[in-house]
Amino acid sequence: MHIEFIERKAAVLARPTLKCLSEVATINPTTGCSHQCAYCYARGYSIYPGDGRVCIYKNMAEKLKKELSRRRKLPKYVFFSSSCDALQPIPQVINLSYELMSILLAHDIGINLLTKGRIPAKFLDLFQKYKQLVHIQIGITSLDRNVQRIIEPYASSPSERIRNIERLCAIGIVPEVKLDPLIPGITDTNLNLQALFSILQKYGINDMGINYLFLRPYIKKNLYTALRKTSFLKEILEHYQKSKSISLLAEKSRVHALDVSYRRNSYRNIADLASTYGINAYVCGCKNPDITEEPLCGINWGKHFENIPEQRKLFVM
Repeated sequence: MHIEFIERKAAVLARPTLKCLSEVATINPTTGCSHQCAYCYARGYSIYPGDGRVCIYKNMAEKLKKELSRRRKLPKYVFFSSSCDALQPIPQVINLSYELMSILLAHDIGINLLTKGRIPAKFLDLFQKYKQLVHIQIGITSLDRNVQRIIEPYASSPSERIRNIERLCAIGIVPEVKLDPLIPGITDTNLNLQALFSILQKYGINDMGINYLFLRPYIKKNLYTALRKTSFLKEILEHYQKSKSISLLAEKSRVHALDVSYRRNSYRNIADLASTYGINAYVCGCKNPDITEEPLCGINWGKHFENIPEQRKLFVM
């Protein structure tokens, strides 16, 4: 993995385009991600530096401090990260993410972290100190190491992600789980989900976001490269033969999604199955606008921070 340090010229606190994040400040400590997930939409971005390369914003911490000092409107919480993983297994990324989170928490600004990486001990210590300000989401769709290794080759193993959940629960933080993306015929089977839900139930997981894989040309290309020697590729592509083109961002971003009836029925079945394990599974409108218009990711995240002393939102529609 080639590591490069670059200057951040734009504002640190960015406004993303997904509906559920439209009023949320986000931070991406890097461009590029070492996890190299086959389904990653960020690998198609114009600013993506290329596979095997991660660019780290060396001036981001100081820039964040200055940005916060100048603003009259502070965010209630900040989301890590919309196009990379803040806990990539690269020491320089880990150190930068820790510094950024420490700065935000010291300003009484909550952090919402979505990760498929391992949570280091120093982060757990930080989160325990500020646990009322911390919301963690663990991305996991299967306990099968062989499946995970193929589609998420350099992300942490399923067992490591379960250990993340165990460690978080031990310090009083019950994380949310993200089944995103579900892959039809591979990770949405009852056998796969029952095994996963059974483990999650033991830790008292009660919230889960679910979303199916959508295809763009570069995602399809990356899937082909990653899965061409497996039986998975044919099965996945067969499910998308009746795919529908939908817009995620008005007319600016179109993707090919599974047939709406397939998704609706499958989401209902998954939610029903999850409920038998005491888990509320929800579908967010940001990636399923033809099923629901509710930006439930943002709503659920916002509820987590309701008890934080009220701060004005960073972004006003």
